[in-house]
Amino acid sequence: MKRTPNDDDRSQASAIVTGPRAVEALLRTPERIRRIWLSDQDSGTRRRIKAAAEAAELDLREAPTPRLDKLADGLRHQGVVAEVAPLDFTPWADLLAPAEGLLVAFDQVTDPRNLGASLRSAEAFGARGALVTRNRCARPGPVVSRTSAGASEIIPVAIETNLARALREAKQAGYRVVGADMEGEALHQADLSGPIVLVIGAEGPGLRRLTRELCDLHVRIPMSGLTESLNASVAASIILYEINRGSLS
Repeated sequence: MKRTPNDDDRSQASAIVTGPRAVEALLRTPERIRRIWLSDQDSGTRRRIKAAAEAAELDLREAPTPRLDKLADGLRHQGVVAEVAPLDFTPWADLLAPAEGLLVAFDQVTDPRNLGASLRSAEAFGARGALVTRNRCARPGPVVSRTSAGASEIIPVAIETNLARALREAKQAGYRVVGADMEGEALHQADLSGPIVLVIGAEGPGLRRLTRELCDLHVRIPMSGLTESLNASVAASIILYEINRGSLS
């Protein structure tokens, strides 16, 4: 493995990504990767990541588990840790043009695991990008990257201060704003065609009043059990699937 004298050094302007799936996702576009640490214990996953990293001529290092634990800073790593350049946010205006496909916006989703799981579904079901806000919203980072299995490192993410203004801009650009709302139209009956910004609210309170008022359509997931609501990321996955299914039919 490639080594340098400062094997324990990390750049100050860097981020840590942990876990085989997240790092393998990054290896599809390895330009952001500064170095990868792998466990000194042999495994099929380790060999696969090592081969891909060597093919990309990345700085690849071997480390014992205690060292990886320290690098991961409490995150589960399964023997794989990468240092990457910080993720740049994409301008919201760039995501809005051209007005086509699907975007996802988050209204005060503060749990990074919910955000990570939602971004994973968004990427899997063909969303072109996502929007978070500067306040009262989780942002892409190590926990989000881990939970999203690296999808948060792939899907473009914009950040705006004012969600209401961003949604108005989306409407002016030609998108319909669709909000996940327990009082909305049944998902399977809703018209989900055309350019859409899907808005996912926080668990419990859901969408804020102004966000709800800005929506062109509200959709709910019909349920027949005793459970009244779903985890935000689970609800997002179901709605994203339905929008994607409609676009493919």
